[in-house]
Order: sequence, then C-alpha cells, then structure tokens
Amino acid sequence: IRQGPGDQQAPIPPAPPRRLVPAKPSPEIADKTSLLDLNDRICRWPMGHPGEPDFHFCGVAVNPGFPYCVEHCGRAYQAQLPRGTRRPPPPPPFGGPRVR
Repeated sequence: IRQGPGDQQAPIPPAPPRRLVPAKPSPEIADKTSLLDLNDRICRWPMGHPGEPDFHFCGVAVNPGFPYCVEHCGRAYQAQLPRGTRRPPPPPPFGGPRVR
C-alpha cells in the first residue's frame, strides 16, 4: 500500500542526551582511591582484585620519578640475583615447544 504525503507519520524526534552521573561509592570504599582518582602524584598500586567490590589503588604520594610509593617501588623493582643463584626456569608446558 502506498502512502500519500498526508498519510506519512511524523519522524520520531531524537531522545535528549543522557547525563552520566557517577554512582555513589559504597561506604566501605568511599575513602579509597578509585581509577578515576588516579594522577601522576599518587601511587597506582592495585589493592585487591579488579572483580571485587572493594578493589582500589594505594593512593599514597609517589616516589618521585616512579608510578608507585616507596613501599610499592620496593616490591615492584627488585634487584636481579646473580646468575649462579637464580632459580632454573620452569619446564615448558606439555613437553616443549611445538615443532612444525
């Protein structure tokens, strides 16, 4: 069925843009550093697992020139042991690399 010019429906106007409002953090993590709070002056060391509700970042002042505080720099940047005292590498999985 063909529609004439008077039979056509008016186009649907676009929906107004939605304002994105950040959700209020739960009380147990309200004072902790979130991803949105990170900047160059605070420690970015992750605390917990990203899937957990109380996941956050350290948030302490950084060790100048590093992304972490002094405590977490000590954990992240460890001196390499001399060759003779290193652990042997783990065995390759499933008996070794694939050969074609």
